[in-house]
Amino acid sequence: MAEIMDSILRDLRFALRSLRRSPGLVAIATLSLALGIAVNVTIFAAVDILLFRPLPFQEPDRLVHLWSTNPSRGWDQTSISLADFRDWREQSRTMTLVAYRRASFNLSDDTEEPIRASGARVSPGFFTVLGARPALGRGFGLEEEQPGKDGVVVLSDLFWRDRFEADPGIIGRTIRLDGQMVTVVGVMEAGFDFPENAIDMWITLPLIEEDRDSRYLRVLGRLTPGVSIEAAQAELDGITRSLATTYPASNKGMGGQVIRLHDEVVEPEARQAGVICLVAVFFVLMIACANVANLLLARGAARSRELSVRAALGAGRGRLVRELLAESLVLAAIGCALGVVASFWGIGLFRSIMPSDFPRVDLLAIDGPVLLYAILVGGLAGLAFGTAPALQVTGVGLSSALAEGGRGGSTGLKHRRLRTAFVIGEVALAQVLLISAGLMIKGAWRLQNTEPGFEPRQVLAFGLTLGDREYTDTLRVTALQETILARLRELPGVEAASGITQLPMSGGSGTYYMVEGAPPPPEGERPVVQQRGVFPGIVPALGLSLVRGRDVAATDRRGTTPVTLVNEAFAKRHWPDGDPLGQRITFFGATWEIVGVVTDVREFGADDPAPPIVYYPALQRTARSPQLILRSSGDPAALAGPVREALGALAPNLPIYAVRTLEEHIQEQNTGNTIMPKLLSTFGALALLLALLGVYGVMAYTVTQRERELGIRRVLGAQVKDISWLVLGHGLRLAGIGAVIGLLIALGVTRSLSTFLLGVSAFDPVVFAGVTVSLVAATVAASTLPAKRATAVDPGVALRAE
Repeated sequence: MAEIMDSILRDLRFALRSLRRSPGLVAIATLSLALGIAVNVTIFAAVDILLFRPLPFQEPDRLVHLWSTNPSRGWDQTSISLADFRDWREQSRTMTLVAYRRASFNLSDDTEEPIRASGARVSPGFFTVLGARPALGRGFGLEEEQPGKDGVVVLSDLFWRDRFEADPGIIGRTIRLDGQMVTVVGVMEAGFDFPENAIDMWITLPLIEEDRDSRYLRVLGRLTPGVSIEAAQAELDGITRSLATTYPASNKGMGGQVIRLHDEVVEPEARQAGVICLVAVFFVLMIACANVANLLLARGAARSRELSVRAALGAGRGRLVRELLAESLVLAAIGCALGVVASFWGIGLFRSIMPSDFPRVDLLAIDGPVLLYAILVGGLAGLAFGTAPALQVTGVGLSSALAEGGRGGSTGLKHRRLRTAFVIGEVALAQVLLISAGLMIKGAWRLQNTEPGFEPRQVLAFGLTLGDREYTDTLRVTALQETILARLRELPGVEAASGITQLPMSGGSGTYYMVEGAPPPPEGERPVVQQRGVFPGIVPALGLSLVRGRDVAATDRRGTTPVTLVNEAFAKRHWPDGDPLGQRITFFGATWEIVGVVTDVREFGADDPAPPIVYYPALQRTARSPQLILRSSGDPAALAGPVREALGALAPNLPIYAVRTLEEHIQEQNTGNTIMPKLLSTFGALALLLALLGVYGVMAYTVTQRERELGIRRVLGAQVKDISWLVLGHGLRLAGIGAVIGLLIALGVTRSLSTFLLGVSAFDPVVFAGVTVSLVAATVAASTLPAKRATAVDPGVALRAE
């Protein structure tokens, strides 16, 4: 064992001495490797957290999420009604079930500025099911799910530290949430943030009697020990069938689905994205390895006489190969160390492009498993780029190498073929990444330039909530909202002010409805329409186009005939050839007359068709949490300060929150669709850079090796353009072959990207042709400098050198 260690140390010392004589090669090789390893480590750190590591809860494999389903209506996963949850919880024997829903609260006191705190309403047992325990105080008891006894709250560790300065006496203290005094009974342990990142608090969920059609809860379960998820699913199927029989009006066709919580957090699309990114960064690393292998081949050719002399003196081929591999591993170690350092920056960049609510993104770090992966990748890379050159160089015939005088002439053809193969491979891999990135960029561009159905420019939006416990009188709510809007319309630069219960592209909020005069639908098959409450002036404020009829007016208030606007999609659904104005529809237990038709809005994003929507007047049905929108004549962001001052004077206890321009809101909603284009564009750019460096290196080395031939050609009358085309033509052939191979690979690879292409064909001819032409042009350009150098060869000097 000691002899083996001594031998390894001798090889490493020899490798260090040898590499010290080639600082340029060391710099280029290690930087190339550092780039390849850095992107691999960064992406692995993200994929490891997202896909491989268990959730940070007790026995996470037993945690499941439950959803309602209705295949006949196309509902794969929908929220659960409170009444259904109670029945599920009481009848289940295979799972312990708890319910929750996301919420937010106005937190106000006399010492600090009021804020909107994020949180969740949860049923008792929520923390127990997750296996989490408060660091201070306690969780919730069963009695606290009863209406009137829900005035208790548990704080997150981060919120406790930020808002209450980690006060150890916080337990038992009362705070004001939505005008109600609630008692702090616990503080959770650091890092616990379910169901979302940066959650501030949890408050009890009172179990009140509600319509089974009101579906807004999510249900979390823990499997009983020894129970499989298949058994839990079978039990839930039986429960939902029973409820469908007992309550056909609301539950006909309704089923249930049990999904492991990890699979819920890590959606199939995220898994696919992770795999694609790992393959992409592996391509980048392969290109970097090919570059280093070419450098080592060139260095080996220059050392062929030295190696042959050593072989003649008794060094076996195995010994020489081992020494050359030691040099490769030293290069790999240096590149790996630099790559790990660079990956710290890479992780910061990765975090910056991810949405804030992306699962577990806050856990990204260079830790033990990631470092182990970096070492493994670095070692394998060293073997990958070192083995072929080592075997090639040490395979030189001894007599021929000595006879050639160290120029490596006898191995020129073999070396050229191997170097050419490496470069062709680099170009092909770069082609695949660039085509993939090009398809995604085109999809993102199409998404960004799709008309959303409204005018988002020069609009400021913010939230304002009037809680039902602080503002119990609905007339007072309406009066205050009207006063606020009137004051906002008076601000300098405000052209229009209104409000809506949900900004465009914020997801869905549907309700059952009926068209007056239409035949009643079958039991359990009532149609659903998207609904939004709006304030007067919504059409100019949001930038909608009025197709016919009128806008919601200030006179549309309680006590007057309920009216509504509909969009074109709704009108075409029911009156494709008729006039919807004056028609009546029923929803929310009232009958509404259609007084206007507006253009369609892509509510679920630019890549989804506009759904049918009704816009009812918020003054006729109280909307406590509207998003207020101000259309500005100038920079909308400049209105934020005046808005805060105006509302501070009118309602000092009401915080405004989520203040941003409508363009920023849309950008936030589209962030998820831009992640993959950004990542693959980065990988493609790195691949292109490394591939061009490889082309340049090979062409420059080729010119050096062919100086004598080029000199003879000049003596025989070859013109400068002939010499130049000789080099450029060689570069063009390399690029062309690599591009053809890359195209063939891309035709197979891009099929797997269809989920992320946002309406662009996986075989888009414009992208394929554009990337191919650009890549070939770039590789030819990389050959320009070597070509220029070739034309500058002095025939006399080249011939005398022989």
